[in-house]
Amino acid sequence: MYIKRSLIVGCVLCAIIFNISNIWASENQESNKITYQVTITNLTYGQPIAPLLAATHRSGISFFKAGEAPLPELAPLAEAGNGNPMAALLLTKPGYGDARVGTNGTSPGKTTTMTVTAPPGIHHVSFGAMLGNTNDAFIAVRDVELPKGKQTVTYYADGYDAGTETNNELCSTVPGPACGGVALSPEDTGEGFVHIHRGIHGIGGLDPAIHDWRNPVAQITIKRMN
Repeated sequence: MYIKRSLIVGCVLCAIIFNISNIWASENQESNKITYQVTITNLTYGQPIAPLLAATHRSGISFFKAGEAPLPELAPLAEAGNGNPMAALLLTKPGYGDARVGTNGTSPGKTTTMTVTAPPGIHHVSFGAMLGNTNDAFIAVRDVELPKGKQTVTYYADGYDAGTETNNELCSTVPGPACGGVALSPEDTGEGFVHIHRGIHGIGGLDPAIHDWRNPVAQITIKRMN
């Protein structure tokens, strides 16, 4: 009876210690996360940039590959300016430390900021956000290094075509302030692969003198906060 009671007590103590260790490890990992301030400047004349998706991750991965079919979650990011489905997806994938979307868009010539975190062992970051007055154009910086120490790094984003919607430039399918059309076009399969965007050509309701652009479309600066 004494041996049996000792075994039970020992098992209970082991369970308590195990749970405390897990809680400590989780809290320790949380406290060891590094916070980065991300500043985005819109370099275009007539293209608003939707709230920015920022995702920290291990080297060699990103949320899309140029020349390949887009993930389904790229459509809401590039067609509707909604990066939250992509952020939610990335948080389920191995190798990602954080994925979040900023609270504000960035008007032409303006600057906005947000923060993103990275746990130990995560040293790279990727960004994406819709160019609002388009069918499915988005800015992107892929798989670049986060700053070390007190260093500040600056990257320049090009405009990509998600390949999820045809570039008809019709105001009925462009959700930005120039048109106010429908955000998503699930019935339109587009070109089927991600590629560098061809810009605005004036074939629909958008004036290229105002809404066209040349790369780069945005400047992104990253500063380590702690």
